[in-house]
Amino acid sequence: MMVSKEAAVSDAGKPAKRPMSPRRKRYLTAIGIAALIGGIMGAWLQIDSPGSSPASLAPLSNSPLTPGFAIGASVLWVIGLIVSLFIYHRAIDDHEERAYLWAGLAAWYTFVLSAPTWWMLHRASLAPPADAILLFAGALVVNCIVWLWLKYR
Repeated sequence: MMVSKEAAVSDAGKPAKRPMSPRRKRYLTAIGIAALIGGIMGAWLQIDSPGSSPASLAPLSNSPLTPGFAIGASVLWVIGLIVSLFIYHRAIDDHEERAYLWAGLAAWYTFVLSAPTWWMLHRASLAPPADAILLFAGALVVNCIVWLWLKYR
């Protein structure tokens, strides 16, 4: 079989495309499931609260929710993330596992330091009541920053 000179020259500079490994497929599946859960919950919240203002739909809002949404979103959150995390932990290597564990520990320290401090300041009427979702969000931000730093440094 003859290959033309042009075809041989044009393909020479391109690296060969490798198929995606099973580990990479599991990793992307786990991330995709987690993103899908967030998208479903966000869309469902929008549909379930048609007359609400945009501020009441904010993720850190304390506005009331319908019982159906609260139950469904809670079940989706727990079951969906358990499945996603199981797939994720089967896909990661030692380097990412170490980054994940240190990031989780940093998030836990963030919560352990901030929750009792906020609670104590509230008891002395120096701060508003402690907000669990703000504490969660703060720990999640710390987790993300430490994980990104350890994984990509």
